[in-house]
Amino acid sequence: MLITKIAWRNLWRNKRRTITSISSIFFAVILAILMRSLQEGSYQQMIDTAARFYMGYGQIHMKGYWEDKSINNLIEDKADIRKTVLENPNVTEVFGRLETYAMAATDSMTKGVMVVGTEPKGENQLCNLSSKVIEGKYLSDDSKAILIGEGLAKYLQLHVNDTIALLGQGYHGASAAELFHIGGIIKHPNPQMNNQVIYMTLPTVQHFVSADNMINTYILNINNDIDQTVVDIRNTISKEDYEVMSWSELSPEMVNLIETDRAGGKLMIGILYVVIAFGIFSTILMMTIERVREFGILTAVGMERFKIYKMLVTEALMIGGIGIAVSYLIGYPILLYMESHPIYLSGAQAKAMEDMGMEAVLQFTANIDIILPQAINMFVIMILCTLYPIYHVSKLKTVEAIHS
Repeated sequence: MLITKIAWRNLWRNKRRTITSISSIFFAVILAILMRSLQEGSYQQMIDTAARFYMGYGQIHMKGYWEDKSINNLIEDKADIRKTVLENPNVTEVFGRLETYAMAATDSMTKGVMVVGTEPKGENQLCNLSSKVIEGKYLSDDSKAILIGEGLAKYLQLHVNDTIALLGQGYHGASAAELFHIGGIIKHPNPQMNNQVIYMTLPTVQHFVSADNMINTYILNINNDIDQTVVDIRNTISKEDYEVMSWSELSPEMVNLIETDRAGGKLMIGILYVVIAFGIFSTILMMTIERVREFGILTAVGMERFKIYKMLVTEALMIGGIGIAVSYLIGYPILLYMESHPIYLSGAQAKAMEDMGMEAVLQFTANIDIILPQAINMFVIMILCTLYPIYHVSKLKTVEAIHS
């Protein structure tokens, strides 16, 4: 307790230096938190855009379908499969999808499109698709109308209540050609899908491609422990007939991109901490050198050198603790605000992100997991910065120190 009081008083013998040290820690931690928040928020946005708004957090399909996404590689929609999957407590919803590609045509325009036949209720629970409707209305279970992406609607110059022709290949070589009524227009978060997607009910697509009660895949909405849940489901259904994959297995290139970018971000933060560490080290070393006579007197009157070491470490940890505490008190409310108020980009930056298939928005996250490591890193730096001063004091000669 006495050592703590002495250490606290020592800090404020030179207020300017102490405040400068605390400020450097404050700005370093704030910057590190914001960088990690933006990184992890962007990763979560990418995962949500890919998993929540398209592939789901898990899928069940015919074995080998993911390598050859042919309209002929369909599976029968069976109630017992759905029942088995829903018995897992981590699965909140399972619904079927039938996807195909077709040529969309109007009187004067044509474009290749992605046709997604889905169950409106399940799709809406997964990605809240109804909230993306900007014109018209969302699909109902018995709807014959379709939803099209905003970019596709603009390209084909279509509006709600217009008619569009779709021509494609049906199941096992059957022809697929039909006119559809546009019931709504959506703004899809994925720019690529926004420019080419058409949603309709599952029975409507099954009729269009002549594949009654057939689907490409079951989409799984998993709310917790995705990888383990996929493994559990994989062990409960026929491995010879079906393949169960998580979003990370469905999109390994995204996982690699995230891990590579995350490693780069950690490297940049590491460089930042190294720069800050040299500043802190010089401050602590200066505090030590200018107090050589004081340390000499303390050892002369009988204070153990271990207690001097403890005092130096306590001073360093106090500086670090104050800097980190202030960083959290100011930084966390900033993260909460940024999480609920993402930054929407425009111009060339927005186009560059959309060209990569990402929504043009900078998303932050206030996850506590990105904050705690910064505190640990800073405390480790503070302790390491005291090692040389401790070594310096250990080599101190009492008489020389008193007369210095």
